[in-house]
Amino acid sequence: MAGISSPAINISEFPSNLNVLAIDTDLRVFEFINKSCKEDSHQVIICTESSSAVDVLLKKEIDIHLIIMELHMPMMDGYEFLQFLNKEVIDIPFAVMSEDYSSISMTKAFDLGACDYFKKPFNDDYWLNLWGSMFKHHIYLRRKKKNIDSLDDDEIMGKSDNSVCF
Repeated sequence: MAGISSPAINISEFPSNLNVLAIDTDLRVFEFINKSCKEDSHQVIICTESSSAVDVLLKKEIDIHLIIMELHMPMMDGYEFLQFLNKEVIDIPFAVMSEDYSSISMTKAFDLGACDYFKKPFNDDYWLNLWGSMFKHHIYLRRKKKNIDSLDDDEIMGKSDNSVCF
């Protein structure tokens, strides 16, 4: 089953050679992700433990463009991993994959910053939706940065007309 979003995006316009951090304990999932990513010239960094993924992100030796994680991992689940990303201000699109498709789980993941939520097992349509979510996230960040860069100091800090900002 494909993900929640259904973006209209031409995959050929999306950059190749992206680094995808995949976190799961299921080898079949890794095989699917690896196969799908190689078709689009993307590199997959595989972690079977959340702690290994944390190390990859903190070392910053590899520029990660997307994180895909099984929600119910041992030791550090997807929610805790999203909290870690927020705490460390690591702004990388994060997609959750899980057999748990309850509205409570989905809402919690989205509230913590997930950009998409996919039900396992998934198929090739999964990747179209996943890349679309990631593409939208990068456009959002680019626009946000452009808007901040275009503001002058008075606009960022508040006008110096003795007004108070809270």
